[in-house]
Amino acid sequence: MAKQDQTKVISGKDLGQLALDDFCPRCFWLERHNGKSPQIFPGIFSTLDSLTKKSVRRSYAERSRQPDWLPFADIERVVDFKQIKIPTEYGDWILSGTPDDVFQLTDGTFFIADYKTAKYSANQDRLLPMYRVQLNAYAYALPEQGISPISRLALVYCEPSENLDTDTDFKLSFTINQHEIHLDTSEIPKLLLRAREILDSAKPPPANPSCKNICAWVGKVHQNGHLN
Repeated sequence: MAKQDQTKVISGKDLGQLALDDFCPRCFWLERHNGKSPQIFPGIFSTLDSLTKKSVRRSYAERSRQPDWLPFADIERVVDFKQIKIPTEYGDWILSGTPDDVFQLTDGTFFIADYKTAKYSANQDRLLPMYRVQLNAYAYALPEQGISPISRLALVYCEPSENLDTDTDFKLSFTINQHEIHLDTSEIPKLLLRAREILDSAKPPPANPSCKNICAWVGKVHQNGHLN
């Protein structure tokens, strides 16, 4: 199967990078044209996120209701949905992504939830603009799959508790906190067009002066002749 052109496909989370204060257009251009820089991300977080979603699905399968730890009172059912991959007229992008969970509420509207295995901190607060765009991108795209209207977005933080059960087995519990996200899909087309404007440049645009991401790495690779 032919590899998709990465200058044509963008995820909701990657689109959300454009909303960050430290967004670097040069990094964005280089990653899209040459591939992302090497990163080390502990696999345990992916495992925990997967177990969170499985807990929700298992509860509905076995008890026909949400698990007790999920802090929402007006959920009717969990919704099955396909991976998002829709073409847009804004910048000739294919918008992609997979929400963690979509619920139908008792009033018939739909609610998108995204789980974060993290302690809410100043760093998480810095990332909120990216998460806001990510969830609104899902809200923008899901009506194409018949999931509409969207009425609510939220982050669900699964924060490791400091109270450990060490008498027998080592057990780690979690404290659940929710953070409501403002629903406003009007910013999605604007960001898609902005992303296309950056990539249509013949050369990498200037870097964000405060960039601490990959500019130094790609600069070294460029000097060694591995990037065009």
